[in-house]
Amino acid sequence: IEELGKFLAENKVHVLSTGGTATKLREIGCTVQDVADYTGSPEILDGRVKTLHPKVHGGLLAARGNAKHEAEMVKHGIRPIDLTIVNLYPFNEAVAKDPSDFATCIENVDIGGPCMVRASAKNNAFVTIVTSPAQYGPLMEHMKANDGSTTMAFRKNCACAAYALTAAYDSMVSTWMMDHVEEQPATRTVAFKMDRPLKYGCNPHQLPAALCSVGGSKLPFEVLSGVPGYINLLDAVNAWQLVHELAEATGKPAAASFKHCSPAGAAIGLPLSDEEQVVYEVKGKELTPLAAAYVRARNADPMCSFGDFVAVSDEVDVATANILKIEVSDGIIASGYTPEALEILCAKKGGKFIVLQADRGFQPPELEYRIAGGMGFMQKRNDAIFTKAHLEKVVTQKQELPQAAQLDLIVASIAIKYTQSNSVGYATNGMMVGVGAGQQS
Repeated sequence: IEELGKFLAENKVHVLSTGGTATKLREIGCTVQDVADYTGSPEILDGRVKTLHPKVHGGLLAARGNAKHEAEMVKHGIRPIDLTIVNLYPFNEAVAKDPSDFATCIENVDIGGPCMVRASAKNNAFVTIVTSPAQYGPLMEHMKANDGSTTMAFRKNCACAAYALTAAYDSMVSTWMMDHVEEQPATRTVAFKMDRPLKYGCNPHQLPAALCSVGGSKLPFEVLSGVPGYINLLDAVNAWQLVHELAEATGKPAAASFKHCSPAGAAIGLPLSDEEQVVYEVKGKELTPLAAAYVRARNADPMCSFGDFVAVSDEVDVATANILKIEVSDGIIASGYTPEALEILCAKKGGKFIVLQADRGFQPPELEYRIAGGMGFMQKRNDAIFTKAHLEKVVTQKQELPQAAQLDLIVASIAIKYTQSNSVGYATNGMMVGVGAGQQS
């Protein structure tokens, strides 16, 4: 705000503002008039009413050149407002802190801000609306190039972004309120924010393509290296959920090898026998439990795993990175990396190997939405957790279920949960040895 404030001061822009923002702008050197002094009405109701006044909204909505509008403005002492800069109350931060605190969250629902944003955007023929600090730089450059004014095209772009912002804001509020009411509304809104463009979608001709965050939440991972693609990211998010759940269920490190949204293999970190080490071509290499988990996952079907996306449940160590270094693979997602392991992986494929760090505490939304064929589909997320409790009822004549068999059933059941249906899987020694995904029969 300091750079923008100096720019406004240098261009002798008369500013209407409130509270701390007004104080800050005065310190910078701007000519600032408090909104309350301009309207003749004080802030009331603990600040809930500051800018909701005809002298503010009349100045935003009046059509320049309209004789009737101009006459009414003169009559009521309304001055035209040419530029509106608004940052909305951080409602999503209040919800993230404690969504159950209804009073605090509802108090952080901005009223005056969205009203000014929508009014300014509606009157984009004359008013420029700026709703993000990211727009400050382009605004200043544009005003410099246009003698202190803005073009119609620039104002329309800003207005479109403004309506997208208020729509997303209201979507966040309504989504949050659904957890506090008994009767759910028939209309659902889900806001997507484009966080990063993608080269293309499933196929090269499917453009545009982008990765979006949902409902104001942050992405569940951070890109540390490489440029992930559409299918890479679908693989990553499904693979991460699988290994995270598998590690929780077994108490052992877990790994998965994903191709096209289904696991080619999945396993937990059980020791490898001498024979397995020879067959999997890792004899003589350091094999930590996490490295063993990946070797097992990769070798469920090494041909299908060629060019896979990897997920591991624990922090990646050097042993695991060295195993992965020599495999043909697109990328990895993990909860963390040792510095040495990260250096090894970031050098793979000339720096093009994709390295993602997952947010271990991230919880996906309860409801999932999908748009296909011009229709919207909604369902509760599959949050069923498979545990040993599901194996207590044995319906066969032979009642005994050995511990090793229980472990294999847990591995297989969780792997199949993240496999496109209809599906079948086989597991032994803590690893999948066959995964049939999406078969018609």
